[in-house]
Amino acid sequence: MHLPPHAIRPDYAGGSVLNLAATLGAHFGVPTHHAPYRHPLPLDGARHVVLIVVDALGAGQLRDAITRGDAPTLASLTPTPGPVTSVFPSTTMAALTTLHTARAPAEHGYLGLTVWLDEAQAVVNLIRLYDVYTHAPLADAGFLAAVPSLYRQVRDRGVAAHVVMPAAYQHSVLTRWACDGAEYHPYAQPEETPELTAATIQPGQASYTLVYFPEYDLICHGSGPDSPEAHAELRRTDRIVADLLAALPRTGDTLVVLTADHGQSPQPPDGYVDAITKKVMKTALRGPVAGEERAAYLRPQPGHHAEIAALLAPHATLLTADDAWTGGLFGPPAHAGARFRPRVGDLIAVPHPGHAIRRPTSPAPMLGLHGGWTAEETLVPVLSGRV
Repeated sequence: MHLPPHAIRPDYAGGSVLNLAATLGAHFGVPTHHAPYRHPLPLDGARHVVLIVVDALGAGQLRDAITRGDAPTLASLTPTPGPVTSVFPSTTMAALTTLHTARAPAEHGYLGLTVWLDEAQAVVNLIRLYDVYTHAPLADAGFLAAVPSLYRQVRDRGVAAHVVMPAAYQHSVLTRWACDGAEYHPYAQPEETPELTAATIQPGQASYTLVYFPEYDLICHGSGPDSPEAHAELRRTDRIVADLLAALPRTGDTLVVLTADHGQSPQPPDGYVDAITKKVMKTALRGPVAGEERAAYLRPQPGHHAEIAALLAPHATLLTADDAWTGGLFGPPAHAGARFRPRVGDLIAVPHPGHAIRRPTSPAPMLGLHGGWTAEETLVPVLSGRV
């Protein structure tokens, strides 16, 4: 599997969010077949771990924010001494589910915002659980819960598990599975998270808590990661993290780790590619394009592979899904779930920097995107501190 020079492969051998989650779980006795996180974390004697996830906060975005003076609190935490990657695709459905489960995308099956599901014979939006072409709801989503959550596993070992997340997500199918075993602490505004997080730290009871901030990602999509709006939201997040750190009991046995599921890259409006039209979809593909605008999964009709490749080759790197799967792009092949392989189609197109594949089922064009393998999308920060 040959990737372009700008491509960053997920470092599942010890330098990815997968390994970070596995090591945090292992600290509480959860077994893992994945390599430990290779960068040192001050875990010795930690009875409580608080993992803060700022959606879409790429390593480069954080570096620029610190340079601007927008993130003094984050700048005060200890950064990892080496690069850390997201997963592939570098998108929330794949990466955040990895943080919830300590499993690679090829193991948990959430391989993008939309995927082909053999079980439904449709391309399905995994957040809203409907057929992206007909909008018919997925009748039974129980089969999507493929692996146990990390929270259930730590709870089974006598550790209290908590998630501090928006109230709007509390009853979704994904949340009920991925956060199974955790006590859910819903918030309406992010400013509520310091008090909610501090309440999860109880004397005499070891605990694992995840705090999730999705707002920065939403603003980066709408206004672009380099926009004043995104900068303002990151300043807000930094202030909230400062309040959260101040609210925690000063017992010395709490480790706070901050990371992201992925980064974001600016998306020029004129970089959207309209190669997959409704006509092409109906004549040359076996159903809608799945995946992401920055990592598309296609299922060409027999005899139409070359036609689809020719349409996309000027704008994207193409690889067969078989090569990507066996080459470990979605996770170590030894632990990949064979039943998930069809979900990524037959042909994968990863657009060149600045490009995005628009399709008939795409939402309105966004000014910030992720999903691909550029440094902006793939490299994420890991910061830590003891409280």
